[in-house]
Amino acid sequence: MGEGRSLDLVETVATLGRLHAAPAQPADPLQLILWENIGYLIDDEKRRALFDAFGEGIGFDAARIAAADDAALMLLAAAGGMRPEQRVERWRYIAAIVLEEGHGDLDRTLRALPLSKARALLKRFPGIGDPGADKVLLFAGIAARPCLESNGLRALARLGFFDAGGSYTASYRAAIEVLRLWGRNDRDWLVDAWLVLREHGKALCKRAEPICWACPLDEACPHVMVPGL
Repeated sequence: MGEGRSLDLVETVATLGRLHAAPAQPADPLQLILWENIGYLIDDEKRRALFDAFGEGIGFDAARIAAADDAALMLLAAAGGMRPEQRVERWRYIAAIVLEEGHGDLDRTLRALPLSKARALLKRFPGIGDPGADKVLLFAGIAARPCLESNGLRALARLGFFDAGGSYTASYRAAIEVLRLWGRNDRDWLVDAWLVLREHGKALCKRAEPICWACPLDEACPHVMVPGL
């Protein structure tokens, strides 16, 4: 927690939530993993369109993904940016893990595993590290573990809630401790915090040119500038 922190975390999330209409994300583990792997460097609007098209054309079922026609997958992958062939491989790899390790039902499997093993299984999927695994567990309602996306991490640092410095990993751990100590330990609030802080980091609390004048927290914000975030 940074020196001189004057903002209340719960009130901060509520204030930013009134400002930003954060787009909803899936709550099913397989869908959350596909959401992260649906495109390459695309915005939220395009991600949602591709995700919905995938659901309509292929379906969010591991067996259907594994059996899908290559041409159908390639058509979807091509709309998602560079390296569509690699994306198709990832989708099939995701389906294979769900079928082999998740017995076709990833949600049920994760809920039956000890938390450490559930996280380890999730980290086998492409694009899913520690923060991603905790996000899946949180959004799916399996474990209410605090987590953040990079934009949310930067926003929390700029607002002075923790002293960011050193490695990204160290900063992330410090931010998660702030959420744990000063936030609310329930799934809905933690999901809101993830969504709202991410949206604030993308829309106003930008890396290079933050738009401070439009932020309702501007007067209380210490405007901490952290290299690397």
